[in-house]
Formats: sequence, C-alpha cells, structure tokens
Amino acid sequence: MTIRKALLPILGLFIAVNFFCMYFTQWLTNLDVDVHVLRTGNIIVCALTLVSFYMLYRGLKAKSTTGFLSSVYGSFIIKLIIAGIIIVVYSKASNGKMNMPAVFACMFLYLFYMFIELRGLLLFVKNK
Repeated sequence: MTIRKALLPILGLFIAVNFFCMYFTQWLTNLDVDVHVLRTGNIIVCALTLVSFYMLYRGLKAKSTTGFLSSVYGSFIIKLIIAGIIIVVYSKASNGKMNMPAVFACMFLYLFYMFIELRGLLLFVKNK
C-alpha cells in the first residue's frame, strides 16, 4: 500500500463533509448548526489528522522502539493540545455563545478522521 492510497479516504472524508455543508446549509441551519464553525472545524481536524498521520507513518519506519513511541505520544499530544487550544479560543471569541451542535459535530468528525487514519496505518503494518 502506498501513502497516497492511505491518504485518499482522509481527503475523501474532508471533501464529503465540505460538500455536505455546502448542499445542506439550510437543513443544518434549521438544526441550529453553524455551518461556518463546522467547516472550519473540518479543516482543522483534517489538518491535524494529516500531521498525525505523517508522524505515525514516520514512527512506523523508526528503527527503535523509542522512536516509535515518541511519534505516537507526540501525535497524541499535538492533537490534544491544539484541539483544546482551538476550543478555548473559540469559546473566548464567541463570548461564551458557542454553537454546541457544531462543536459536537466536530468531535464526531475527529473520531471519524481518527478511525480512518488508524485504519490506513494498520494496513501499512499488515502489508509489511
């Protein structure tokens, strides 16, 4: 498996969510979901997933256990801290009027991206 094949589902989910937001804007607005927050969250979560994927992929090629563990923990810490900072910044910028349905949708997107990322990485391990 090549790295391109592993990244295609991640980019496919990114494009699918953007199209969903674009075509179902009215429906999402009726559900009190701020589409701009959802789209921004999708961009951020996708970028975090790509960085994490790169770090974990590099960790799979590490010669030592320490290198592998450093990439796993580094990936986890980067995603956790950046996601936390973004939520705090969004909370402060919105003066406490956060759009919770969009935030929860971004959390579920995070889980979907993580599932796809790990699935792609496990296919690399399986093919070795």
